[in-house]
Parts: sequence; structure tokens; C-alpha cells
Amino acid sequence: MTPDEARTFIRKIMGPPRRTLEGQERDNVWLMIQLVDEPTSASNNQRTITEVYHLNQKEYHVTYFDGDDFEIDEMLPDD
Repeated sequence: MTPDEARTFIRKIMGPPRRTLEGQERDNVWLMIQLVDEPTSASNNQRTITEVYHLNQKEYHVTYFDGDDFEIDEMLPDD
């Protein structure tokens, strides 16, 4: 398997590259998201809800779990 084929295979399994925000960076992005009227899109798979936001030329996915728990992922560009 060539490196390009391996990268394509891994991308199919793991999805697009992303980085989960933590700490102060997470809090800052959460504040910006709260100031936006509506997400660009949203999906619901019965256990989680994911909303997509585009801020400052970046894409963020906010995934809400049971209760008040959520995580924010910054989508990274493909290499």
C-alpha cells in the first residue's frame, strides 16, 4: 500500500483531521460560539448532537453529550 492509499484508508476510518480544544482556548471559542446566532449545520444521532460553526475562517464542531457535557473540535486542513 502506498502512503497516499494508506492516508486515504485512515481518513475513511477516522474522519477528517481534528484537534479537541481544552482549557482557556476552549473557553474563548465557546464564548465566540455563543455570540453567533445559528450553527451552519447540525446533526443528531440520538446520543449526541453536533453543531458546526464557521468562525475566523476555521470550522468548529461542538458535540453535546448527556447532561451539560460538551467538547469543541477544530477541524484541521487536509495535508
